Amino acid sequence: MHLDEFDRKIIGSLQEDARMPVAQVAERAALSSTPVSRRIKRLEDEGVIRGYQPVLDTRRLGFELDAYVLINLDGHSDANISRFEQAIQENRYVVACHAVTGDMDYLVHVIARDVEHLSQITLKTLVRIPGVRDVKSIIVLETIKQARALPLE
Repeated sequence: MHLDEFDRKIIGSLQEDARMPVAQVAERAALSSTPVSRRIKRLEDEGVIRGYQPVLDTRRLGFELDAYVLINLDGHSDANISRFEQAIQENRYVVACHAVTGDMDYLVHVIARDVEHLSQITLKTLVRIPGVRDVKSIIVLETIKQARALPLE
């Protein structure tokens, strides 16, 4: 999809603050409110803008621990993959899961209250998913950068 300069300015403004009033977005894009509203609607309809969510502070919500869990499956049959991905979808402590290249099959981002909670999530749920062969955990000590806005080149 082609994004012109106005689309990029609109998206940039919404990435900065998705609750920004249309009039303010319009001012930044150097357009009037009506065409900006139409462009936002088009960007939503075309799937460029997929939704709006608040950015939550996990620590203030009681999740002191971020971890990445590397998972290998014992086989790559459609049934095995489907079973694994369904279990991941249903796990509320998994905030992201990526199929990856390299030695492991999946990179799973997990939030937990503490190390004991991470142990429960890993040993009582992730390891017990049928078809899981290997699990390795990496605990985040400090987050250096966590960008939410995408570059609009």
